Amino acid sequence: RPLPAPLADALRRGAPLAVLAEFKKASPSKGDIAPDLVAAEQALRYASAGCNVVSVLTEPHWFKGSLDDLASVRDALGAHGHWPSVAVLRKDFLIDEYQLLQARAYGADTALLIVAILTPNELARLIAAARDLGFEPLVEVNTPDEMDAALAAGALVIGVNNRNLHTFTVDMSTTTRLGRMMPPGCAAQLVSLSGVSKADDVAPALAGGATGVLVGEALMRAADPAKLIRELRGAGVAARGSDGDGAAAPRLGHRPLVKVCGLKTADAALDAAEAGADLLGLIFAQGSKRKVSADDARAIVAAVKQRRGTADGELPPLPTTATTAAGVGAWFSAGAAWIEASIRALGRPLVVGVFQDQPAEEINATVAAAGLDVVQLHGHEPPALAAQLSVPCMRVLHVPAGADASVVLAQLPPLVGGPIALLLDTQVADARGGTGQTFDWSLAAKLGAAGVPCLVAGGLSASNVHEAIAASAPCWGVDASSGLESAGEKDGAKVVAYVRSAKAAVE
Repeated sequence: RPLPAPLADALRRGAPLAVLAEFKKASPSKGDIAPDLVAAEQALRYASAGCNVVSVLTEPHWFKGSLDDLASVRDALGAHGHWPSVAVLRKDFLIDEYQLLQARAYGADTALLIVAILTPNELARLIAAARDLGFEPLVEVNTPDEMDAALAAGALVIGVNNRNLHTFTVDMSTTTRLGRMMPPGCAAQLVSLSGVSKADDVAPALAGGATGVLVGEALMRAADPAKLIRELRGAGVAARGSDGDGAAAPRLGHRPLVKVCGLKTADAALDAAEAGADLLGLIFAQGSKRKVSADDARAIVAAVKQRRGTADGELPPLPTTATTAAGVGAWFSAGAAWIEASIRALGRPLVVGVFQDQPAEEINATVAAAGLDVVQLHGHEPPALAAQLSVPCMRVLHVPAGADASVVLAQLPPLVGGPIALLLDTQVADARGGTGQTFDWSLAAKLGAAGVPCLVAGGLSASNVHEAIAASAPCWGVDASSGLESAGEKDGAKVVAYVRSAKAAVE
């Protein structure tokens, strides 16, 4: 089989509302639904009407599905030109790697992992196994504990099942309640599962933070399933609107990550951490007026770690090289998810060391001496440098005036497999950072719409960060330094105001 169609891309193509159309002949709660329908024929009806994902039940007893249904759907979509723009989902009670291999062999682009039937270790292992096979799983949750488990495992596509699997009752507010648990800057996409049967059900799902809805029984029973899909998509446009190029509107309730850079003292770092910063930047670039020594950095890192009062937890696994096969968006989305999951695992901000055109040996020595979590490459380092570093790295892209999104995107393929996250900063002559100048924030919005999360830097302060986040939506994060200073030193009041304004920008 060819490489799978990325699920995240299929969902983004459906913006402002992706429709996951399901084929299921029966269910435990309803019995027979449409036992005589043919999977391939129904899938073509769905795809022709504009669905983004076809979900196929393969469980034979309760849902009367089969792997042959899955293969026939994939083959029909391919034969009629709908694949890979329409992805194929295998839905079943998956508990081991062999079933993921089955899914790929029979043509699935993604598969469902149900948190309720997996331990945290099993969930993390199966997510990693799926990514090794080149696809991102849809992780299903129904309770706050299950949402916590999905987030801790670094899930990038989370489906909220509005149906309680024990009582079979449907509560459409489940999507909203669990959606509010998505942490600051979370790169995961949210999908509302179960209970959506008509256009009126769309607005509440979108308001709860969902970017897509899964519809099964209603489509299987519909006399004209294509008409229902069109009605659902129309309701999505009416409820949220679209910018005309397929970009999703910003998710409600998902706050961006906030980075405070250029910290030089433990007190300043603690001020930023107390204010709620997610990333703390220490500069080691030669010639910078904000440069800190390894000794000072070690004291800062120690203070940040001691503030939490307990030892650091175990970090999640890094994105695997298999993720590179899924493309630019998948790689940087997985990197963003790793950073978010690491912040949660450690229970504190990550400390980022900023370097500029310095050799790997020097960077690694500083990382070891200071205890840094992440490196930020802020010069014109070759892509291969990332593989030589002892910790994951972020990479800056210097944005000149009038930069076009297509030009920036063209720079990204060589970086896949290296830096795990991107930062956009204003290019001013030969200066690299700390200029206090902004760039056109809509560029970051276009990268986000293309599936590439990035931090926005350059000229940010409490007075404009709210505007920057709105203009760059869906904004993954923001970074500020010079705008938080008075007389060349970090101003605690400005830091607090900046962090609070950023966190309040998306409610």
